[in-house]
Amino acid sequence: MSQDTAGGRAGMLSGAAVAEGLRCPLRVAIIDVAEPLRDLDCTRREEPPYTGAWILVCDSGYPLGSIEIPTAGTLITAAELKHELQRHFGGTRSQVDRDAEFALPRISIVIASNLARLDQLRRCVAGMAELDYPDYEVIVVDNRTGKVSPVDIPGARVVREPHPGASAARNRGIKVATGEIITFTDDDVVVSRHWLRAIAERFAHEPDAAAVTGLMVPLELETDAQLLFEQSGSGPDRAYKRLSFQRSGHFQVVRRSLEDGTEQAGSLYKTGEFGLGSNMSIRTSVVRELGGFDNALGPGTPAPAGEDLGVLIELLSAGYRIAYEPSAIIQHCHRATVPELERQLHAYGIGFTAMLTAIIVRNPRHLIGLASVLPGWLRSTRNHSTAKQLYRPVEYPPSLAQAEFRGMLLGPLAYLRSRWVHRAGRRWPS
Repeated sequence: MSQDTAGGRAGMLSGAAVAEGLRCPLRVAIIDVAEPLRDLDCTRREEPPYTGAWILVCDSGYPLGSIEIPTAGTLITAAELKHELQRHFGGTRSQVDRDAEFALPRISIVIASNLARLDQLRRCVAGMAELDYPDYEVIVVDNRTGKVSPVDIPGARVVREPHPGASAARNRGIKVATGEIITFTDDDVVVSRHWLRAIAERFAHEPDAAAVTGLMVPLELETDAQLLFEQSGSGPDRAYKRLSFQRSGHFQVVRRSLEDGTEQAGSLYKTGEFGLGSNMSIRTSVVRELGGFDNALGPGTPAPAGEDLGVLIELLSAGYRIAYEPSAIIQHCHRATVPELERQLHAYGIGFTAMLTAIIVRNPRHLIGLASVLPGWLRSTRNHSTAKQLYRPVEYPPSLAQAEFRGMLLGPLAYLRSRWVHRAGRRWPS
């Protein structure tokens, strides 16, 4: 989930959303310019055919950006691809040193799941068997409530956490993890082969970083709802350069680009830049010292999102550094229907303001920081020139924006209710 409370994003986007002129279905592909270009097959088994392709362009695994190419047939030739890559990227090449030797620590991958998407979970874990990394474990936390039959997930160690909520499940994963680093992801993603290596190398390159977040791109753009999520402005701020974030003052964060060394100050509450819970790695000692996730936040609770953003803000508030590594790539399966997307955005709205309520409850000084950015954020909700609004096409359904805003209004009460449910040991109906 991504929200920005400081009046818009910070100009760090490159191809963050699909161009307004293209329509679903779109072929999604990842192309690496360090490898020989091949024709891109855009055949679709069912009607209608693909109208174009959304392509993440990488160089030796490092993302340069994304492009959208329309197609009138079932093939985009290597020659067409070469022309488009030259037009968009010219001679741009990755500046990341991939030849350096690093000590690679043991990593624990934690996937919290209520097993409602069992096929996707199995696909996610199966893909992790192909990871280019020597020492890791996969922990699936079974978060079903009540008496349930054990489930076997090949390639993963399954542990139970019957207390409802993704935060409780992740906290169980933190408790049993054996790695020096814990990487959190979700059951509806597919990870790149070099995902863990990119994370570990970034920790080695930036040893004072407590957390590393990564890039999320779509797995498919088959339906209007999946395209609308890309255009909603509620997905992650998709940056293609390496960044680091550290608190400066009580409520400010300095964002530094590792490519050119430039620095920019921003609000601590501009959370869309920092990362998201489906691609977030934290040093085990740090996340345990922090106390893990807030059990009253996240899917499976009355405050059904925001737990990941809460942890990132807590890390920055405590003086820790967060590193953003775009070559740590995952692909996410967006919601397929508009009603599903509307419920998701509503949950995001609830979760965002619930998270803000949570950090105020833990530290009332955040009231001062939020008071300084709230007027600008309220103005941005009515300003159609903000980055979030600009990526929305003219026909973007008003019901989606309304659902998210209604959720924001409900968030504070939802968090207080969730705390009561959690403390009373009650079960929240799903």
